[in-house]
Amino acid sequence: MKPNLSVEYCGVKFKNPMVIASASPSKNGEYMRRCAESGAGGVIAKTYSPEPLAQKYVSPRFTVLHKKGWPHNYSNYSCEFLATYNTEEWMREMAAAKKACDERDCTLVGSISGNSKESWIELAKRMEDLGLPMLELNFGCPHPKDLGYKSGQELGNSPEAAAEVTRIVCEAVKIPVFVKLTSEAVSIVDVAQRCKGAGAAGFTVVNRFSALDVDIETGRPILHGGFAGVGGPWMRPITLKWIAKIAEATGMPISATNGIFSWEDVIKCIMCGATTVQTCTAIMYGPKQFGEVKTFLDGVEKYLVDHNIDDINKLRGITLPQIITWDKVDREHTAISVVCQDKCIGCGLCPSWCFYDAIKIVDVNGKKKSCIDPDKCDGCGLCAALCPKDAIEMKGEVPVYLGDFN
Repeated sequence: MKPNLSVEYCGVKFKNPMVIASASPSKNGEYMRRCAESGAGGVIAKTYSPEPLAQKYVSPRFTVLHKKGWPHNYSNYSCEFLATYNTEEWMREMAAAKKACDERDCTLVGSISGNSKESWIELAKRMEDLGLPMLELNFGCPHPKDLGYKSGQELGNSPEAAAEVTRIVCEAVKIPVFVKLTSEAVSIVDVAQRCKGAGAAGFTVVNRFSALDVDIETGRPILHGGFAGVGGPWMRPITLKWIAKIAEATGMPISATNGIFSWEDVIKCIMCGATTVQTCTAIMYGPKQFGEVKTFLDGVEKYLVDHNIDDINKLRGITLPQIITWDKVDREHTAISVVCQDKCIGCGLCPSWCFYDAIKIVDVNGKKKSCIDPDKCDGCGLCAALCPKDAIEMKGEVPVYLGDFN
């Protein structure tokens, strides 16, 4: 029996929790149609702003940091701005996208970023008039800066300003409005609580960081010469933290984003309290483009079947009651590292990782092998985590959780 993958986010039904995030894959009506054809439960349109500078791109605008780690762990570093249309053109693109998404049972969500209170209200009403079921307010974009008004991360970093924009938009439309939060807010939870009080129905957690990298020969900032956005698979633990914190603090629906690069990431986000899970980097930087959606959904479905779970909603939030405060963590039980001799190739790396002098390389029947003195081992876990052959395991009186190393 196939498990139920449908979810309800802010009162709106999605056929599955996979949502394509607001970015290049949703840049116009044609590409939003492709998003819907991928099998995704929803798509968030590229954020639209009437700001002229946000509509004109620079070239090049995408690069990769830590490329040796691709496709498993790297940084997507970019400075692509918002939708490249004027207001009337964008509304036509959205209308075409709405028709395509409706035909494929894919929930289309609008995303806006105003350059004045009046434009926030106008854009929200225009989106509602198109028949969109919900709307995202982008308070997290790392790019809009130096414009003379608060936008993107600068807006999301101000609890007062974020709450005010949320309030005027929520008062202007009847559809659910949710807020895309910035990773750089002084207190993300405070911003979320203030936006909740102003009428927000939920949150997208959490946008990329603003960052800087330079050309080592000249010292010039790479790409366009200024600050850019950075994210990637490495951000998943940060995203999971903020999902958990905001879920516990507000009790509000959450759409997860950032660092989502595998079906396992989707499961983890839902366990921490997310209802839907957005991905963009996997589609743009992965090997299958829109085909990644099916890979994610197949993996999620198999996980549910393998674990005899008939409804994905049963996973939501199961991590939250298991999060322990620092003062209550287990300090009594100690595990130690043990070498699996049949896996050990005697590479000689592990003694460098031990700061308790517990590891030596010895000769075993003519072969070099790692040997760990249990009386010296402190049980820190570093050697087990780093061993390239997984030839060291932790054993103790209670279960050990070193993670899946992905």
